[in-house]
Amino acid sequence: MKTNLVSLALVATFVIGCGGFEEDQSQQALFQLSVNRMKWDNQHIHDYSFDYDVEANIAPRPLRIEVRADTVNRVSNRQTGEVYANAGNPTVDSLFARVSQLIASPGDGIRIQYNSPLGFPESITVASSVPDTGYTITVSNLVTP
Repeated sequence: MKTNLVSLALVATFVIGCGGFEEDQSQQALFQLSVNRMKWDNQHIHDYSFDYDVEANIAPRPLRIEVRADTVNRVSNRQTGEVYANAGNPTVDSLFARVSQLIASPGDGIRIQYNSPLGFPESITVASSVPDTGYTITVSNLVTP
């Protein structure tokens, strides 16, 4: 824990020393990502489940994703109970990777909301000037065994 606090202080010092957050929103977004990733990593959570929703111009599938040993173990529809293939469905770690990619190549705008106590991305919104291509990902009801 002490090492992580020192790391966080070094990251903050670096960002502030490089001109602060006001000059570059991507620097602020990267800082927020680092802080929240550190929060998540400090929890040492490797087995969990969560509700996963994508709001976009597609038919929604209200999913419940179960993760064991940092790997998707089961994906089911919360309404029907239907079980889907695990491939292509996210873990919290892959959501952090997605946020990092979005920050690195921002389009028309992104907005990330993190869970305050645990640090995982609760909401990822990607705006788009191209009709029907923006989306919002929501992660809720994260439960550890």
